[in-house]
Amino acid sequence: MHKPKEVHWKATLRILAYIKGFPGRGLLYKENGYLRIKAYLDSSYARDKGDMKSTSGYCPYVEGNLVT
Repeated sequence: MHKPKEVHWKATLRILAYIKGFPGRGLLYKENGYLRIKAYLDSSYARDKGDMKSTSGYCPYVEGNLVT
């Protein structure tokens, strides 16, 4: 996400072309009857001694459906 390359852009375009080509197929989000937002986060603050870079990841859910 921080330093995308040309290969990432091409992959994104291929995914969007696939989704556009199959309008009946897509992501299904179910209704659970409540609005709850949860997010999970994992991070490492420069744990790698080789490059001393911090890393993190996250996944937010809305009504139990993963959105990112």
